[in-house]
Amino acid sequence: MIPMHIEKRTLRVFVIDPDKAEREETSEFRAVKHRLKEDGLYKCYICGSTEELQVHHRIYHMFANLVDFEKLKEFCEEWDIYGYGRLLKNQPITSIDDIRNMMVLCQDHHTGTSDEVDGGTGIHNLPIGEFMMQKLALPGCNPIPQDGESFEGAMERVRQHQKREEEDNE
Repeated sequence: MIPMHIEKRTLRVFVIDPDKAEREETSEFRAVKHRLKEDGLYKCYICGSTEELQVHHRIYHMFANLVDFEKLKEFCEEWDIYGYGRLLKNQPITSIDDIRNMMVLCQDHHTGTSDEVDGGTGIHNLPIGEFMMQKLALPGCNPIPQDGESFEGAMERVRQHQKREEEDNE
């Protein structure tokens, strides 16, 4: 069995959040949501759920006045989750609401689960590696406790997966 250990961290994030006017949904943002639906991509990028969906800005809206749009374009072409980076390669990004900067997430994977005691499951709660592991883990082996699941329950689930793997390899 692969030895397991518990890793618990308290993250403190210090970021300058520029003063901004009250955010309003732009016509570009509404068009992006419509396009994602038309293209069959309106499901959670992490779990595939079609319930309680939200469109997440990969580079947050609060940084709209600070972002280098050429760098954002390069980033969106490198991590081209829906193919729009390639499709729109010859077009500049001039707005934080560009479709290439978006990711559809369910409530649990956007702002987190209803039980935030152990940190939650959302992109706003986890470092990117742990967040993405929710998409990339083997079936039944997600190391992040999910909504309604205790830390101990998640650990037992992962242990059971490892035990089955060992038995299959004997």
